Amino acid sequence: MPGGPHPFDVHARAHRDALFAFALRLSGDAADGTDLVQDTFERALRRFDQLEPGSNVRAWLFSILHNTFIDRCRSRAAAPRTQPVDDVDAPASEPRIAPLSAKISAEQLRRAIAALEDDFRTVYEMHALQGRSYQDISSQLGIPVNTVGTRLARARRKLCATLTAVVDEDGGEP
Repeated sequence: MPGGPHPFDVHARAHRDALFAFALRLSGDAADGTDLVQDTFERALRRFDQLEPGSNVRAWLFSILHNTFIDRCRSRAAAPRTQPVDDVDAPASEPRIAPLSAKISAEQLRRAIAALEDDFRTVYEMHALQGRSYQDISSQLGIPVNTVGTRLARARRKLCATLTAVVDEDGGEP
């Protein structure tokens, strides 16, 4: 390519490994993680020319990945589960229990994050939504790296408890 690589390629290469690590944590599966990163790059490339100069591209990419994951969870939850007619004699498979992430809406997630105590919410948002490293968060907030990890773990537990309660109250409907 004359004049060097496309600016998007530079950002994609710089953040690919961190995006994959985040996608793997979200999905729990390497193939799904790879697909999430690929979909993220596809969405980002389509909108790259709309990104304002000086924007935090890393945070932008992590937000796209997170939103892509939520979209996938919703579409999987909404997809009908049918058994082919040819398998009438086959024993019925055990019903799969959808993961919690497939039962919540983006708004429910936003409210649960907003309900976290400030210390936990700040660390969670910086790490999960902005894609910042423990070290970077530690430096910015002036707290030890171990404290970042502890707050992040507690934030995740509190989010899980809150969202589980929401799903139980709503009967799993987003």
